Amino acid sequence: MTAADDCTSLAMNSGVFRHVVGHLPSGVTVVTTQVGERRFGMTASSVTSLSVEPPMMLACLNRSTPTSRAVGEAGVYGVNVLGTGQEQVAAQFAGPRDDKFSGIDIRVGSLGVPLLTEAVAHIECAVVEQISGGSHTIFLGRVVEAEASGGRPLTYFRGDFGRFESTRDDEVYQRARRTVLQRGYAADTVLSVRDLAAELESDRSHAFYALTRLTVDGLVHRDPGGNYVVVPFDARTADETFDARRLIETGVVEAVIGRVPLAELERARAAFDAMAALLVGDRFVDFDRYLDANYVFHETVVGLAHNSALTASFGQLSIKSVMASSFGSTPVTSEQFIEVQRGLIEGLEQVDLAMATTSIKDYTELARARVRQIITEAGGQI
Repeated sequence: MTAADDCTSLAMNSGVFRHVVGHLPSGVTVVTTQVGERRFGMTASSVTSLSVEPPMMLACLNRSTPTSRAVGEAGVYGVNVLGTGQEQVAAQFAGPRDDKFSGIDIRVGSLGVPLLTEAVAHIECAVVEQISGGSHTIFLGRVVEAEASGGRPLTYFRGDFGRFESTRDDEVYQRARRTVLQRGYAADTVLSVRDLAAELESDRSHAFYALTRLTVDGLVHRDPGGNYVVVPFDARTADETFDARRLIETGVVEAVIGRVPLAELERARAAFDAMAALLVGDRFVDFDRYLDANYVFHETVVGLAHNSALTASFGQLSIKSVMASSFGSTPVTSEQFIEVQRGLIEGLEQVDLAMATTSIKDYTELARARVRQIITEAGGQI
């Protein structure tokens, strides 16, 4: 059964649907962009984070609106998260008017989009994909800049503004992700929204959100028929990713060793210690937390070069997805992983280039060997 088959069975009266989804609380944002000298903006509640690594946002805009067309033309947009007390701002941007920005204090963001100064948070995105869905266009945006000033966010619930109430979206996504990582679904298994919702005892909307997130994670993909398919994982994928990380880190270490400020070395050491605490003996204390901590440590090392292009290249390796697909399939590991990485931080601290670069090389080889062992134990593919 395809995703389209699932959707067919959900057809219903639009008025009923509008009433029901009004019970789903959502944050209130103003999506902004600029084309030439003209600024565009509209109130939107169908805006959400899509993934953390890489950082991505999803904005769903009615394609008949000028702002939606402008975002498609400009290729960039800003998400301005409104705070409590900004109901009038939300109303001002909600309908058509000659100058929606009248009386609004704005500043220009790094992508050239107008940002509402008084918003409690700002997220600037570059559009990487546009998807048509009914009367709307879904803009998938790579986050370029993000900042928050504090304050309580304004929310919308049952046709009125109200307090934020969490949904089950993230909970269902985390459960689906664990099932995929633990190979509860074999490689190339087709996952339908309906079946996943039934297995996880959740609504189809939560299952659809989970599958969308898993697609961004690289754990599932969409085939030509629109089906969600579990991505097979092999040693070549891991080898190429680990080798790319090795080349980036080796170049960084060779360029910066002996010139790293003490404060930055201390941050790198703290990141290493946080990671090391999550792998004890031959087991992960908490694999997801270890995965995050491992990424932070290596990102911190790459960041020592203060080169945004290198940091961006490291982020595009999808290293967490590769590690999740392989090491995440079993809680068993080896404390050697911590010991070989220890040489990297100690080499930086002791200004020992040979120690640091040998550590990077040994860590790469150890990771490659462990992936092959896991794949062999799983029958040749995971």
